[in-house]
Amino acid sequence: MFSSEPRGRKEDFDNDEDEPNYDPSWPHLQLVYEYFLRFMESADFQPSLCKKYCDQKFVLQIMALFNSEDPRERDMLKTLLHRIYGKFLGLRSFIRKNINYIFLRYIYEGEN
Repeated sequence: MFSSEPRGRKEDFDNDEDEPNYDPSWPHLQLVYEYFLRFMESADFQPSLCKKYCDQKFVLQIMALFNSEDPRERDMLKTLLHRIYGKFLGLRSFIRKNINYIFLRYIYEGEN
């Protein structure tokens, strides 16, 4: 899920006016995202066993991916973050604080 090459937004990209830029690697990314989502929604999923891997660093990496131009990826990330928020009670405060930080940074520093 976490690529070494940046897939961020272009500087002059405007959501309201520009056509969405669809990532050509989406079919491959979609498989990974869908697998992770199904894993978390499984009846056998136990958050206590996954806590070691789904930590604050992992959540920050998920949030960093929201900078993608592809609306399909952002929508899937929204769903994944929502599932993480629902399953891992210990991460809820951390997620809220970081979303707040991202919003404040966007407001006061611009889009970057």
